[in-house]
Amino acid sequence: MQSETGSKSLTDEQRNGYLENLNAETLSALMRSTWTWDDRALRRRLSDLLVGLTAARELQRGSIECSPNIVTATQCRVLAAAGEFVAEVLGPRLLVTTDNPFRDGLLPLVEATASLTAQADAAVEALAVDVTGRVIERNEELTTILPQERWRAAAFEGPVGLAQVAYSAGFTLGNTEYFGSAGLGAQAFSIAASPTDDSVDVASCTLAAAERTGSWDPALVKVRAEADGDGWTITGDKWYVPGVDAADVILVIARTVGGPSLYAVDRSAAGVTVEVLPSLDPTRPLAHISFAGAPARRIGREGAGGRIMNRTVDRATTALAGEQTGMVDSALKHLSQLPPTTDEGDSGWHRFTRAMAELELARSAATALWYRAVKYQSSDNLDAASVAAAMAHIGCSAAVRQVALQIDTVFTGADEAFVDKLRARARTTDLLLGGPALAHERQLERLGI
Repeated sequence: MQSETGSKSLTDEQRNGYLENLNAETLSALMRSTWTWDDRALRRRLSDLLVGLTAARELQRGSIECSPNIVTATQCRVLAAAGEFVAEVLGPRLLVTTDNPFRDGLLPLVEATASLTAQADAAVEALAVDVTGRVIERNEELTTILPQERWRAAAFEGPVGLAQVAYSAGFTLGNTEYFGSAGLGAQAFSIAASPTDDSVDVASCTLAAAERTGSWDPALVKVRAEADGDGWTITGDKWYVPGVDAADVILVIARTVGGPSLYAVDRSAAGVTVEVLPSLDPTRPLAHISFAGAPARRIGREGAGGRIMNRTVDRATTALAGEQTGMVDSALKHLSQLPPTTDEGDSGWHRFTRAMAELELARSAATALWYRAVKYQSSDNLDAASVAAAMAHIGCSAAVRQVALQIDTVFTGADEAFVDKLRARARTTDLLLGGPALAHERQLERLGI
């Protein structure tokens, strides 16, 4: 089938088929068939592609209310990216028929990449007319803006309550700390402890898991726990710990011969030294904590620290994705009320409307991914929740980075203090749990790739 420009295109049936069938299983099998499955650059592209495909499917299913142009642009862009990915993986096997089992079925997608790119571009141009000057408003349950005095209670009212607080924190760029206790400490304690264990007030705790590298890999935990009578002692250093100022108890991942486990240490205990460090976001200070034989009590069973860390990261990244979604919404609402930079006349106006459309496109995909993650956090499907959380963190981090980079390059009058705070908070939420490189590998690991 030829498009109006002469390049090959896909029928609606073909497009929907590729959208549905290009997934982690088929794309990783494609890479294995060509011995490219351990190529780190291709693995990163695969991770991005899987996030984009999931967002496109969610938008097609109507998981959020959005313009048809957003659905079309998202679908066509990710399918074009998939076509280019397939071409790079197959390499010369694409040029002629060989024994590769994937070539014939994927060739129409590769041949349609130019047409798909043109379709996406046309949809973005149409979207630019739709969104220019529109004030971003939401009324869904997850995007209820809660007053800061409600955050402390609501953040501990299950996944939805935490999601509402996270979104509110992002939208208002509020200074009230919630993440160390509700996003990390409470999550780790609920995963590790028995249902009847009330030995820790989760509203006044935080979690010390990462060490100097910032990795959340349980295999890299070096802090040691040693038996001491009926209790334990903790020795070593933890880094990037949020919410220490409001914490009475520090939950610590430490290692014994039985593996990493979770321990509770009173912040005021002997042998605990807290150093609050200057941070990129001064409203979200991070601490370096040294433990020198600090008395501790174990929470849950020995050797469960790896499971606790992994599941806590899933819940914490879902919370951060909500905060990032709130920041994106806040920035777009702010920008929609500002005059564009139009010094170049018609070209300046086009640049402004196009930028708004691109940001709206990113916002919609990120929102769909976040909603999906919260939904799975409320389910019993832990594997699906892990994958959804990883995808939401990648997609929402990418969206908030895009907004932070463009917020004052296309628009005039953006409040300097707002922009500075947004950028600092965007960096913090993006990097706190390891950063993009680790986030992509985390997602692929959750998918078994």
